[in-house]
Amino acid sequence: MPPTDRPLSRRRLLTAGGTVLLGLGTPVASVAVSEPVPTPEEVVNAGPMVMALTFDDGPSPQYTPRVLDRLRDHRVRATFFVCGDNVVRYPAVVRRIVREGHVLGNHTWSHPRLDGLAPADVRGQIQRAQDAITRISGHRPVLFRAPYGQFTDSALALCAELGLRPISWSVDPKDWTNPGAGTIAERVLAGAAGGAIVLNHDGVEGGDDNPQPGTGADRSQTVAALNAYLPRLIAAGYRFTTPDRHPPATRRRASRSQAWG
Repeated sequence: MPPTDRPLSRRRLLTAGGTVLLGLGTPVASVAVSEPVPTPEEVVNAGPMVMALTFDDGPSPQYTPRVLDRLRDHRVRATFFVCGDNVVRYPAVVRRIVREGHVLGNHTWSHPRLDGLAPADVRGQIQRAQDAITRISGHRPVLFRAPYGQFTDSALALCAELGLRPISWSVDPKDWTNPGAGTIAERVLAGAAGGAIVLNHDGVEGGDDNPQPGTGADRSQTVAALNAYLPRLIAAGYRFTTPDRHPPATRRRASRSQAWG
């Protein structure tokens, strides 16, 4: 059984030649300085009638381009939380995401349950994905989403170290269960609110050619649902953004601005 994550407040030493200079006084022994551990952000701090669309587990050569087509049609900018192994498999799709103005986030290397890993293995999953995404896209991610939303202590500590903001969600249409495009759209519309972060899936763990068992490899309903709910949200006055463009907002409810019949 891997070591249990400990409650966290990461500490580091700020030193100059083994000492710290405090003002103009005499050098003193090294002083430990606490760095705050970030809290997963469930909403985007972007004002009323602004939402964030996010897509997990990609990229996928089959579904991500279709998602990108729909986003382009509706002039919507989104965040793609990508897995490092899929980034290496499908670099051309990664580059298209960036080229069309969307944001890449870190979603670990191979999408494991972080609560079952030792802290060293959590570090490997996040750091390896960070390196691959940066190398292939030319952009260093500043956002992180834990698989299954499992933000363990060691993952949050590493976010603090790497300058990653942990991003959760407030609207989950459970598109990965393939409930039907209409049901996905209804669930998104029901959760629509200023500040809402919507969880979607455009890829699968293990890639399109070797999906992991039980991952619900068909994302066509997610693609179809975009054409159902995006026009309604836009017509109602909603705009879309990405979390990296706004300061963190934690533990705050999204503000309802529209009632749907």
